[in-house]
Amino acid sequence: MKPHTSGLYHVHEFAELAGVTVRALHHYDHIGLLKPTRRTESGYRLYTDGDLARLEQIVVLKFLGLPLSEIRDLLQDDTALPDTLRRQQYMLAEKRRLLDRAIAAISEAARRFRSRRKPDWSLFKQIIKEIEMQKDMEWTK
Repeated sequence: MKPHTSGLYHVHEFAELAGVTVRALHHYDHIGLLKPTRRTESGYRLYTDGDLARLEQIVVLKFLGLPLSEIRDLLQDDTALPDTLRRQQYMLAEKRRLLDRAIAAISEAARRFRSRRKPDWSLFKQIIKEIEMQKDMEWTK
């Protein structure tokens, strides 16, 4: 979708272009994460291509699991962004490690069922315990 000749997008056009909901744009505006560049005389939000670039950053950081409040702070002072990305990378790698263990345990249980032996349920219990401990940790602090 092309912007109007003025180079501005109305909220519905912008939401469609960006692949987000109008509701999300309203929320981002409300919390100060993405304010529209301009408003019409009637108060309607108007967005630019520059706003789209910022929204793309927000979407990527949100996908990586960062909370919106942290994203807002990071986009105001992007000097902390490399450290935050490293921390997020570590957290995701740790989650992957736990998921790989869970997948291996499930595979082993399925193998044991096929051979008519009982699976080692204590292994599942340990994995559940580790995952629950990880959920309780505050990785972003």
